[in-house]
Amino acid sequence: MRTEGQHKARKGLIKVSVDEEGGIIQKAVISGDFFLYPEDSLWFLEKELVGMKLIREELLAKVNDFYKEMGIFSPGVTPEDFVEALLKAA
Repeated sequence: MRTEGQHKARKGLIKVSVDEEGGIIQKAVISGDFFLYPEDSLWFLEKELVGMKLIREELLAKVNDFYKEMGIFSPGVTPEDFVEALLKAA
């Protein structure tokens, strides 16, 4: 089932479309009016989320690890903001 959600971060709006089945992310599409560097990292984050359970703690650990591994810089937008948008889409 496809669902959508959005979350207003301090410096931008995050929009998420999630295809999920049984609480597991099958596909995630993230967009909005925020900055994320490196610029192509958003596509990789969407791929990393596939197969994840829609559970706050697990998603937050995954996104935090992704930020560290990719050296993400996102002014005014935190890993918690992405998780909040994902959960609002669930």
